[in-house]
Amino acid sequence: MDRANIVHGNFLRRVAANDFPTGAAPKSGLDPYTAVEIYRAQLTSRALDITSRRMQKEGQGFYTIGSSGHEGMAAVARALRPNDIAFLHYRDAAFQLARADQVRGQTMTWDMLLSFACSMDDPISGGRHKVLGSKDLFIPPQTSTIASHLPKALGAAYSLGTARRHAPEHRQLPEDGIAI
Repeated sequence: MDRANIVHGNFLRRVAANDFPTGAAPKSGLDPYTAVEIYRAQLTSRALDITSRRMQKEGQGFYTIGSSGHEGMAAVARALRPNDIAFLHYRDAAFQLARADQVRGQTMTWDMLLSFACSMDDPISGGRHKVLGSKDLFIPPQTSTIASHLPKALGAAYSLGTARRHAPEHRQLPEDGIAI
């Protein structure tokens, strides 16, 4: 049994038994709708991990490094605007899923499945590699596992400040935008 199935089984067992950690009631002011949307993005990310492993075992998929452990990034996505440029770690699928919920017409779960299958219909890589990214979501494509997204994020952040001083002719990012 792989680790994803063990974690998933433990999750199901604890939910069924109403066995949750104790703690203080949250005081974040997070509305219930947004909380459910964040949770849904986290669960979808985990389900995609499990699906990608199954696809690989069946010879239908070619990528199995999942996003488990990065589910909290869904909350980060919801704290930002969909046009704040985001340079993601290759395991930040929950961020991309949560951001896609904020932009009409996105089919992010389907797009990620196409990516796992190396389908030529994958809108971000055309089937070349499993890649997080979306032009509509202001997420430049990123494949590296070794933090190569960080210099790009720094460059984008620098460009935001420069653009405030010297208005660019073809602005894409908001004047008050941030880069992550």
